[in-house]
Amino acid sequence: MKALRWFVLLLALGVLQTFTGEVWAPFGYVDWLLIAVVYMALHGSFREAIILGAVAGLMQDGLSREIVGLHAFAKTSIAALIASFGSFLVVRGPLPQAAVVGIASLLESSIVVALLVLLGRSSSMSGLSITGRAIATAVATATVLSAARWLRQRRKRRSRFK
Repeated sequence: MKALRWFVLLLALGVLQTFTGEVWAPFGYVDWLLIAVVYMALHGSFREAIILGAVAGLMQDGLSREIVGLHAFAKTSIAALIASFGSFLVVRGPLPQAAVVGIASLLESSIVVALLVLLGRSSSMSGLSITGRAIATAVATATVLSAARWLRQRRKRRSRFK
């Protein structure tokens, strides 16, 4: 049941990532799938993070009509790296987690560009767009995690008064 919930969440995030750029251009920079992968890498097990990274990457490749496996390799590598160091580093709170997601976004974009160059293809991503994507993804992460924390605290306060 947990796997089905994660799959539905990834599918919703993939559709959100694909079509939000059409609604408002700055939303197109946010990598919603990477946020889920990094969250799982920080809070889940190594195996779950790897599987989620591969599924999220394949989903992104399928929805964006990119080379199949390009983002899957990048997201799986990021999930492995963060899950490996997650046991050494304790990252709590929206801002530190947003910083980790921002760095992960920079690394993922760098991996994708490097793979495209190795395959002899040109990349449309510039250094500015990679940085903008990382900042937008980090800001979205901080916003979502802060809102989730606020809702949990509000629910706790309401349950105390009942």
